[in-house]
Amino acid sequence: MLRRPVEIWRPHYPQVTRRILGRFQGEYERKLNANTSFALSASYVDWADDNRTNLDAKLRLYPQEHALQGLGLGASLGLASIRRNANQGGCDPLFASSCSVLPTGNRTVAAPTFAVEGRYQWLLGPRRVTAVTAGFGVKRYFVNDNDFRSIDRVLPTGRLTLGYAF
Repeated sequence: MLRRPVEIWRPHYPQVTRRILGRFQGEYERKLNANTSFALSASYVDWADDNRTNLDAKLRLYPQEHALQGLGLGASLGLASIRRNANQGGCDPLFASSCSVLPTGNRTVAAPTFAVEGRYQWLLGPRRVTAVTAGFGVKRYFVNDNDFRSIDRVLPTGRLTLGYAF
């Protein structure tokens, strides 16, 4: 007797859910001294018609001299891989003046990045190992006009993260 496999769970992602779940960010931060830290960060963002993968090195200053908690101001240098999906074509005639032929297919370009950020981090619990962070910033992608004419070169960044301090 043949049986059909039972489908227990089949995800359905409407556009809003895809936009929320289309982001990932992981970070490792190490205290250097009382008021500074160094961090390595990797992220993936599905932003409009672009997929952006970022790898950043960050230096943060904690003005209250309690590194890894409280107010943190930082700057980062990094490298990004930006993939423009085929439906956009890499050239938007509404914003680019010289779009005679729209390229077809997906295109990927690597670009250096620079970012600044402000954030506040709380360490919670009796052992202070649960980290909650909220912050904002701006990231600049140094992309050549010949690579992508209509790509957003400056984007706002925001974070609301839950982590573990060890």
